[in-house]
Amino acid sequence: MMRRLVWMVALVLVAVPVSAGAVEVKSSVSASGKPHFEASEKVTAEATVLSINKAKRLVKLGTAEGDTVEVECGEEVKNFAQIKVKDVVTVTYTEKLTIEVEGPGEAGATAEANVQAAKPGEKPKGEVSAKIQYKANITAIDKAKGTVTLKGADGREATITPRNPANLDKVKVGDLVVFTYEEAVAASVTKAGPKSATK
Repeated sequence: MMRRLVWMVALVLVAVPVSAGAVEVKSSVSASGKPHFEASEKVTAEATVLSINKAKRLVKLGTAEGDTVEVECGEEVKNFAQIKVKDVVTVTYTEKLTIEVEGPGEAGATAEANVQAAKPGEKPKGEVSAKIQYKANITAIDKAKGTVTLKGADGREATITPRNPANLDKVKVGDLVVFTYEEAVAASVTKAGPKSATK
């Protein structure tokens, strides 16, 4: 949901113990023989609606461990009236970093964001996601030091040390290194069932 949802999600993530998997890391070689690297993580948190102040649009959330937090739901939170006591609020945060090497290309940077909200009549839910991509050219390779120098579209340079020195043999000056960072925060309210945060 809109900006208020983001604040709601932030509060829940701070207040609720999370069940998080370990960071997943993958290193491989693309079809063109260039290095490819991925790292991702997903964190999920749950809380139960303890009370609702409809006049002030306040919702009090509680965890199985007894922690509580009160959240103000602005007009941006669609279908507020659908929230009921004992409903379960689930928040999922995901992030992913991809680094891949392409052939010669043009350096640059892009950013995009997307917001999704609940439809009329549904329980409140929403997702806020963002994607940032940065492309830099390889300007120098020093195999003795195990480093590679990158230059972005803004002219700034940075020298980095690849995790796998053998990857230096798979790239060349002029290649384009593409860094893509994606993150998303999704929150949903569901009717209490057999399993809930208070169980």
